[in-house]
Amino acid sequence: MRKGFALIILSILIFSLGCGAKPADNKDAGKETKGKLVSALTVKKQEQPLLLSAVGIAEPEQEADLFFNASGILTGLHVTNGMKVGKGQLLATLDTDTAENSVSSLVLADAQAELAKKQTDLERVQKLYQEGVATERDLEDAQREVDRQTNQVAQAERSVVATNLKAPFSGIIAEVMQQAGQTVSPGTPVMKIVDLSKVKIVLDVPNDLISQYHVGQTAAVTSDGGKQEQGKVTAISPVTDPQTGKYRVEITLSNGTGLWRGGMVAQVEVPRTLSTGIILPLSCVGVNQDQQYVLAIENGVAKRHVVEVGQIIGDSIEILSGIKPNDRVISSGIAYIGDGEAVTVKGE
Repeated sequence: MRKGFALIILSILIFSLGCGAKPADNKDAGKETKGKLVSALTVKKQEQPLLLSAVGIAEPEQEADLFFNASGILTGLHVTNGMKVGKGQLLATLDTDTAENSVSSLVLADAQAELAKKQTDLERVQKLYQEGVATERDLEDAQREVDRQTNQVAQAERSVVATNLKAPFSGIIAEVMQQAGQTVSPGTPVMKIVDLSKVKIVLDVPNDLISQYHVGQTAAVTSDGGKQEQGKVTAISPVTDPQTGKYRVEITLSNGTGLWRGGMVAQVEVPRTLSTGIILPLSCVGVNQDQQYVLAIENGVAKRHVVEVGQIIGDSIEILSGIKPNDRVISSGIAYIGDGEAVTVKGE
C-alpha cells in the first residue's frame, strides 16, 4: 500500500513539474554548455532528528462516576463542584430504611464477634500443632473457618457502608449531579471525581504512522499557551477504533502545576525514525512503470538509479536504498531528462 501511494503522489508531482518547467535563465543562455542545464543537489544524511507532530486531547489520569449501591434519601452532601478531596474522604450519606440499617448493623456485630472467636480457635490449634497434639488437618480446618468468617464480615460491612459514599482516590469533584433531599436509586450517579495529578494526552494515529510510536518513548507536549513539557508514551492500542479507523496512543505527563485540564488541546512531537537518514525533495524522484528512480550526475551524464522509497514527509521522501551520501542528483524536471543524457549543472 505504501509503495502504491508513493507512486500516485510521485506521478502527480512529475506531471505538475513537467508542465511548469521553465527555460534556462537569460544569464545562462549565452554560455556554451556541454549538455542540458539542470539543477542538482548533493545527497546528505539527515543530521538533526525529524519530528513527527500530532494534535491530541488531554484527559484525566483517573475519573469515575460515584453512586450508592442502595436506594434512599440523600441526607448529606459534603462536597461542591471543584472541591479537592482525599482518598477515603466522606462525600455523601444516604438514609435508607431504619429497620434495614439496624438489621445490617446487628449482622455486622455478630459477624465480627464470630470472627474473633474463630481467630482465638486458630491460635489455640496452632499452639497444639506445635506441641504435636493437633494434626495438620486440624490446622487447615481452623484456618479455613477464619477465612470463611472474614468473608462474612466483609459482606456485612458492605451492607452498612452502602449508606456512605467515599472518594476512591484523591482528586477533584468535577460535577455534583444530585441535591440533598433527593431520592436516589442504586447505581444512579451522584457525582463525578477526576484525578488531574497526571494527565493523558490522547492521539488518534493513522496506520501508516503508528510504527513511529512505542511505549516509553519521550514526547514533547505543548499547550495552546506555548508551554512545553515532557511526557512519555504509556499506552498504544493494539487495534483501531472502529469509528475513526485509527489507533489510540496515550502520552502521560505530570500536572503538578495544574496547567492541564480535561479537554485541552495539545501539540505533541516525537522523534521520527528513519531507516537510512537520507531525505530528498519529492521533485528528485521519478516514476517509471512500477519503479521509483533518481538521476545521478556521473561525469557530466545523467544516470538513472532505481531507488526504494520509504515515508513521505511533507514535500520530501525517505530513500531506503539506491543512492548514498555525497552522490549528486538532479533536483527538478527529471521527466524531461533521459538516462545517459549529457547535463550541465546551472551555475557551475
